[in-house]
Amino acid sequence: MTKTDASQQARFSIARSLKIGTFHIGSSLTDLLTSAVWNRILIVDLGAAAWPVSLLTALRYLLAPLTLWAGHRSDTHPILGSQRLAYIWLGRLLMLVSLPFLPLSIVTIAHEMGSPLGWGLGVTSFLLYGVGTLISGAPFLALVHDSAPYQKRGQAVSIVHFMLVVSFAFIPALYAELMPSYDPALLWRLVWISTGGAAVFWFFSILGEERPAGAAPGPAVETPSLRESLRAIWADSRTRRYAVFLGVSAFFAFMQDAMLEPFGGDVFGLPVGATTRFNAYWGVGVLVGMIVTYAISRRRAPDQQVSATAWGLALLAIPLLALAAVSLLERPALVMPVLIAFGFGFGVFTVGGVSLLMAMSAEKRAGSYLALWSMIQLVTRGAGIAMGGVIRDVALALSGQHTVAYAAIFMIEGVGLLVAIALLWHVDVRGFAAAHSGGGATVLSPVTGNS
Repeated sequence: MTKTDASQQARFSIARSLKIGTFHIGSSLTDLLTSAVWNRILIVDLGAAAWPVSLLTALRYLLAPLTLWAGHRSDTHPILGSQRLAYIWLGRLLMLVSLPFLPLSIVTIAHEMGSPLGWGLGVTSFLLYGVGTLISGAPFLALVHDSAPYQKRGQAVSIVHFMLVVSFAFIPALYAELMPSYDPALLWRLVWISTGGAAVFWFFSILGEERPAGAAPGPAVETPSLRESLRAIWADSRTRRYAVFLGVSAFFAFMQDAMLEPFGGDVFGLPVGATTRFNAYWGVGVLVGMIVTYAISRRRAPDQQVSATAWGLALLAIPLLALAAVSLLERPALVMPVLIAFGFGFGVFTVGGVSLLMAMSAEKRAGSYLALWSMIQLVTRGAGIAMGGVIRDVALALSGQHTVAYAAIFMIEGVGLLVAIALLWHVDVRGFAAAHSGGGATVLSPVTGNS
């Protein structure tokens, strides 16, 4: 065990990871405004086309190259002695500033659908929100990475993501009570509650959690440039194959992200409060899936989670294909159980997937590796979200039926996730981890040297 690992081992605890994980309660409070409330109101209540709404929802993901800069800077350029926290708080401040622009854009667009001011306010909000997310995202992942030794890292990340899932399970129900149907006054109240709650959780969850600066290299040590770091990362064929898998899985796993609530409104005529609960249904499934997977695999090192990731993808694909049938057959009673099953698969995929992120990140450049993986996930996730809106509009124009339009999204998504499983089996996660983890990956035979 290295000296750094010994220090991390002493600091690691489930309680500490749970505290850090409350950061995601703040994230859920704000993300639901942008991905479940704003888009639903515009598409269903105001009658806007889906493609510009999904494109704006995806904007922060399409700006994802910024996360490379943030991750590398947090590795090499501390701000006022802070390597991670300063970048996290700076990004989250921008996100808080962006939120009041959301109701302003909706109210303005409600008066005139083509209002340049209304759509401009929407662009401003999502631009600020996206930049803030990207500046803070990779440093937060690196903070979680730094909080545990290699063997415990998958456990730490799973606990932190568990808190994200818990919050996504209960916050939609809270939002549905606070705004059962669209009303500008209720929307403003919801935004202010979300802003205040997020600020509290973001600040206190990570306060005092940064690793002491003494563990970092001194100022005399020459640090590689961002280009040099990326060149070194990309030189390994294992990272290139992992990047392809990561992009394909993220693209298809989130294609429905901005379309679930409009699906409930367009196909089944459900009000905004009922469709907001969709997040609670699949959130409960994610919660159960994560608990079951964590209980089975908690003793495994991050590089041993390939099979869990593959099972998660399969358990995601099957409910999506079932959801396509639900749309075509117009069976509203089946929506809830299918969404719970979808969430269960997502939970299995999350535990396996975040462990692989840690396994495929070298110890010495954790911020840069995690920034690259975050960028790939965000760009492809954003492209997938935008594509979901495009598929919906094209299929609707061709068929004239909402049932066919949404079924097309879910069917394409399910098939794409099955393709991702095939790509995963070509990634040598265990070999990479053995060479780069620093903590020693679990392998079947001794490995010496690096590739």
